Amino acid sequence: MKVLAAALLAVLSLPVLASAPPERERPNTDVSADPIDKSVIRQAVRDHEADPLSKESRTKLAPMLLAHFEDMPYVVCLDQVPGLEDEGRLGKALLWQMVFGTGVFIEQNPARASDREAYMLAGLQSAVRAYRNVRTKDPKKSIALFEELDDMERRGKLREHVHAHACVKKP
Repeated sequence: MKVLAAALLAVLSLPVLASAPPERERPNTDVSADPIDKSVIRQAVRDHEADPLSKESRTKLAPMLLAHFEDMPYVVCLDQVPGLEDEGRLGKALLWQMVFGTGVFIEQNPARASDREAYMLAGLQSAVRAYRNVRTKDPKKSIALFEELDDMERRGKLREHVHAHACVKKP
């Protein structure tokens, strides 16, 4: 009986041991790679966007990306996302995603680096995609403002929102 129980346990364990690791289907960003390599940065931004609340995003990707974009001159307009910094970890992660999405847009489109509306739109779109990814994993995580922004993005109206909140000083 002991032999049968051991054999049964071994057979039942094989599918579990042989199955693919849970969730993680995309390869990790190699944070030890050359941070000047724009393809590494682009992949890190995508990985952060895919799961902005993950431990990897908080402990590896965000610090690497913050250091990379630190000296890049651009504006992230908080008027576009009022109160987001008060929305806990998710709000902060989405703010960082706006920064990262904006930065990678400018790196990929240097001729448009002075087009504030274009790079602000790219950053906000990246944050909206990150929000969708979080909601897909956990529908209970919700921010009313991002529900509205997601709806605007789906209707093709996000550019109008950016234009209306461009953080341009008024005379």
